[in-house]
Amino acid sequence: MTIQHPIAVQDAHRTIHARFEDMARQYPEKEAIKFKDQSLTYSQLNHQADQIANSILSLIGPEPAHLAIYIEHGIKQPLAILATLKAGKTYIALDTSFPAERNLHMLNDGRCSLMITNNMNLSQIKSLAADLPLLNVDEDHGHNTQATNRPDVSPDLPAFITYTSGSTGKPKGVIHSHSNMLNFIMRMYSIGCTLPEDRWAYYYSISFSAHGMPIYGALLNGASLCIFDLKKDNFTDFGKWLRQEKISISLMIPSILRQFTATLGSGRRFPKLRRLLLGGETLYRSDVEKIREHLKYDALIYNIYASSEAYLARAYKIEHDTVIKGNIVPIGYAVPGMEISILDENGQRVDTFKTGEICISSKYLAAGYWQQDELTAKDFIINDDGTQLFHSSDLGYKLSDGCLVHVGRSDSMIKLRGYRIDLGEIENAVMDLKQVKEIAVIVKENPFGTKHLIAYYVERDNAKLDPLYLKLAILRNLPDYMVPSHFIRLDNLPKNDIGKVDYKSFPEPDWESLNKKKDVEPPSNGVEEELKEIFERILEVSPIGVTENIMEVGADSLRLFVAFDEVEKLYGKKLNIDSIIDAPYIRDIAREISLNKRTEES
Repeated sequence: MTIQHPIAVQDAHRTIHARFEDMARQYPEKEAIKFKDQSLTYSQLNHQADQIANSILSLIGPEPAHLAIYIEHGIKQPLAILATLKAGKTYIALDTSFPAERNLHMLNDGRCSLMITNNMNLSQIKSLAADLPLLNVDEDHGHNTQATNRPDVSPDLPAFITYTSGSTGKPKGVIHSHSNMLNFIMRMYSIGCTLPEDRWAYYYSISFSAHGMPIYGALLNGASLCIFDLKKDNFTDFGKWLRQEKISISLMIPSILRQFTATLGSGRRFPKLRRLLLGGETLYRSDVEKIREHLKYDALIYNIYASSEAYLARAYKIEHDTVIKGNIVPIGYAVPGMEISILDENGQRVDTFKTGEICISSKYLAAGYWQQDELTAKDFIINDDGTQLFHSSDLGYKLSDGCLVHVGRSDSMIKLRGYRIDLGEIENAVMDLKQVKEIAVIVKENPFGTKHLIAYYVERDNAKLDPLYLKLAILRNLPDYMVPSHFIRLDNLPKNDIGKVDYKSFPEPDWESLNKKKDVEPPSNGVEEELKEIFERILEVSPIGVTENIMEVGADSLRLFVAFDEVEKLYGKKLNIDSIIDAPYIRDIAREISLNKRTEES
């Protein structure tokens, strides 16, 4: 038989395993999965998955149930997934490297009836889920060759439940059906993914929704799924592996991309990589510039907008000669079956270039949140035409041609000193500096109860940046109230298990060190004395020496501008950021004032 690529709309309403079985019939001897020196053809993978599926059915019967998969990164993961689906069950995949507390939450919240594991993890399972029945995929299941009670699975049945990272609260389970995943694979084909000759890189945690892109993208299209354990091996090995395995499609989040490109030398290193998909975080122009030089001329980069609830919803194509005008790379244009609306706080559409919440209308969204009916009803609204409207909590705006730009999350909006501030906008301004590799801006409260914007940054190529330089640089592009009080250098930003920035894990600033005074040089004349009094009073910092850098002392930039204004009123000397970059000391300012006075008197 001949299988059509891509998946036709009328063929998308079926099960994941039925589509995989089509691939196994068409490409029986083709490599399906590979990990190090292990590999399985489509025929072998299908046969082994059938045997394990029959063992599942013999243990717990044909009724729908949730199964937990607890297997380390490798070839047995997709095998266990396919077996679970063939048995008509829903899987919840646990990452063996995750903290036990998180895995227990997923296991208990998901109400799992069976644990699928292997020899390597049997001892851990005893402490994690001692009361659950076990199925060991490493045992011989050859005796289970007949599917005597294989259930008839509806395409609308949940195929799997993935749990969000919990970065903004308690992890919640997102329900994905068979049909919605096939529609996702159909959308992936609209941006050139995937062909049977492709080789997909799979290194993501099985516990997060991103695992579905490479696993299903490859195995439902006759391509090869190539597995790499990024948690055990380094980025240098990852680059070598991409070349050796002739990887043609890879998905990365920008945080991982930045770490990866930092390990690369000059030259184009990946001649087989034809599609690089980037998503999950804000992508910057500098990220694209650094990776593009390592790709072949006709390779395409796609900045995609995807979420646990919607998978692929927008895509922005970047060719070799594409000019990215702004610092933030757009997340692009419509893909089939996904409509984007930008809504204000009252649920009304906003005008072009106006920022609002990104909402997705589609027939192909997640089925909601497991056991959270109120949250599901709040975030998933049923439209009059039967589609769902998903409130993403992401913020963005549309350009005149309909292109979508993502600018952060609604939970990144804070109010400070009476101003509504988007932390993502501050991060964007800092990332415009080529010497900065990564940035995160958060609000911290000092021991006196005063809230401050704190910027944690990672330098690129050991740039040895002066925090004062960073403050001055963004003061030219941002209102003073959006400039962080302190810039703190870190070797790496804390990340969660999927590699995204973990905003809950940043170290508390050393407030004593930040406010520690050096030797204070006293004023030597009346002008210096008056200036010292002005800056101490308005900045609420005392004492201030006449040879201290005012920009460093003035952690609150708004107060600094008030002090500049008072100096101008008293002496007629106009001060601004540019005027004190080269002479930022009270003694320098006093000298300029005295020179002006003498010039006027003469």
